[in-house]
Amino acid sequence: MQAIELIDQQYFSSQYRFMAPAADLSEHVVYYWLLDLRQPALQQQEFRELLLANMCSSLVLNLGAPFEMYDAQNRWLHTSAQSELIGYRPTAVAYRHLFNNYLVGIKFKPASLNYLFHIKGAEINGKTLPAGDALQHLPRLESAVYDAADPERIKVLLDEFLRSQAPLPASGRHFRYVQQSLNGPALLQSGYQLKKLAALLYLSPRTLERYFTASLDINPKQCLSILRFREAVTQYIQHGYKADWEALGYHDFSHFRKDWRQRSLSLPGLY
Repeated sequence: MQAIELIDQQYFSSQYRFMAPAADLSEHVVYYWLLDLRQPALQQQEFRELLLANMCSSLVLNLGAPFEMYDAQNRWLHTSAQSELIGYRPTAVAYRHLFNNYLVGIKFKPASLNYLFHIKGAEINGKTLPAGDALQHLPRLESAVYDAADPERIKVLLDEFLRSQAPLPASGRHFRYVQQSLNGPALLQSGYQLKKLAALLYLSPRTLERYFTASLDINPKQCLSILRFREAVTQYIQHGYKADWEALGYHDFSHFRKDWRQRSLSLPGLY
């Protein structure tokens, strides 16, 4: 699990199973995951996971009890009782899981869900969409996954499902530039600066902004700030305050701490 996704009970993390996608799908998928809380021993348990600055969207197959979403002030946002497409959320959000929750998910790299499923950024930015409204043959996939005997079979089913998607040819050019911006070496080389990133991709900043708007409905400067923060948290966990903050686009450790406070405002259990 990525370090930015924080769980308040250590044993909850052991409930997750992670699976790598097939090699031909790795450009779009971070990983597949499975969360099964149907064991009788978990009947009296409640699990919360906290996500900060999340630019990765997900397809979540909800095959059991609902789960709930809350904002940074612990206010209820949404109850998920069906399979959904869960969009990226630049602001903090918490998920509350209970007994009988059974979820199987695909975590997509930034912009890939939009590209594969022909979904505009405005439809998924900070929102959820019923998966059945956006995807064909979803009941068949849900049934097959639910009946699958083991995680390896689930992985095969998810691989086959993604290969069946056919992105619109006209959307490819914009997506490739956004993909290079978010997932390629140019991101680190730019120091998370828009002008430098655009120059590395041989684009004008305005053109790159237009591509981001079409794919993600988010300002690229804001997106780069989010990705910088996510990488900085990973570096902090590995190296502590001695991390190379300037290489991450921060002035120093205090600058990073200020960013952390702003993004984790009011979230419990982070200090």
